[in-house]
Amino acid sequence: MESLNPMFQDTQSKKIISKKKEPESFPKKKRETRSDKCHNIKFPVTPIMQMKLRTLCKQMNRFLQSKEGQPLTQTAFNTTLLQFGLSHIEIVDWVLDYKDTKTYMHTMLKENKYKEIGGPYGLAIQKQFSERRAVFIIMASVLLWIEKGGSLAEILQ
Repeated sequence: MESLNPMFQDTQSKKIISKKKEPESFPKKKRETRSDKCHNIKFPVTPIMQMKLRTLCKQMNRFLQSKEGQPLTQTAFNTTLLQFGLSHIEIVDWVLDYKDTKTYMHTMLKENKYKEIGGPYGLAIQKQFSERRAVFIIMASVLLWIEKGGSLAEILQ
């Protein structure tokens, strides 16, 4: 006769409940990063620098809208200027003053271009700057180059 309380049951009459075996998991493959992955970098701007960037973006917007029909965003324009500065590194003046103004603008660099600034052997490491400071100095240098007679058409090519 069986007892209702399992504590008083015979150990011999206990049923052994087997645990189900979990299916073996397959080794997960490491996913490759997308080729069009972008990296957002925000950099501080002074009020004058912000005004210049916005003005130049509006000028370029008028020029590009007549050609392509779609508007140019501020971030896309900033990214274009930064890419130009990276490809023409000789115009960059690395001794410009830097101060974090707590007012920021953004760039969206592709991951392979971002490594030129923030990678293990990037400009920020070489110059011993932060990434924001490196981007700020590059952007300020490109703006100075434009003021000294550089053409926006050359930047957009």
